[in-house]
Amino acid sequence: MDRIIEDHELMIGVSGVVFLEVDGRLLELRESDILILFPGQRHRGYKLSAPGVSFYWFHFDPAEPPSGEPQSLIPRHARCSFPSRVHILARQLLHAASGGYAIAAAGDYFLTSLLIELGEQLHDSAGLQETDPRLAELLAWIRLHAHERPISLESAASRIGYNKDYLARLFKRKFGVSLLAYVHALKLDASKNLLAGSRLGVKEVAEKVGAGDDKQFSKWFKKKTGLTPTAYRLSFSGTTLNNR
Repeated sequence: MDRIIEDHELMIGVSGVVFLEVDGRLLELRESDILILFPGQRHRGYKLSAPGVSFYWFHFDPAEPPSGEPQSLIPRHARCSFPSRVHILARQLLHAASGGYAIAAAGDYFLTSLLIELGEQLHDSAGLQETDPRLAELLAWIRLHAHERPISLESAASRIGYNKDYLARLFKRKFGVSLLAYVHALKLDASKNLLAGSRLGVKEVAEKVGAGDDKQFSKWFKKKTGLTPTAYRLSFSGTTLNNR
């Protein structure tokens, strides 16, 4: 469809590639990418995506024009540093938009949270690339393998040639959490995403995120979230997705 619409659009890639032409510029939206379209921008798909492509697509308008200089800018087309956190917020926004909350403005609040998260992530990731490219490389490696193998401070330090004590201090100073806490956060976010967005059983989810057997996983998940995996999944039961 070739169109111009008068609202803001936010697209978040989940899997596969979406091919879009925006004001004559050819773009590819891939996994963990975000794309923001502004009112009046002409856009269309210029190439068919492979079967199984998946993405979030939100339409919104600010309540009123922003005033003053923003504290954080969201690039129009960029890749997220922590995609699992973005996916969880996107899921909560979908749930709110589907009437999952009694508060009428819940969707507005979750959209605001999602935009704040994107602003923080993309601002930090830009700074990270400027100050220490090896940390960016390490984050990418951890995100890729956190669910497949045990990751220790020693293995991470060896990966980028840092002393483990120096890496521990640097990581905590840069991100506010320890490296192992970051790994556990990735596992937890992935667990939430699978529970909310797939029909996998609890045992299968535990295997996917490398969190032990299903009983250990359930105890760990409840300790972290206050809910059992099943209760967490049920809280998203009202969300509807488009399948095309």
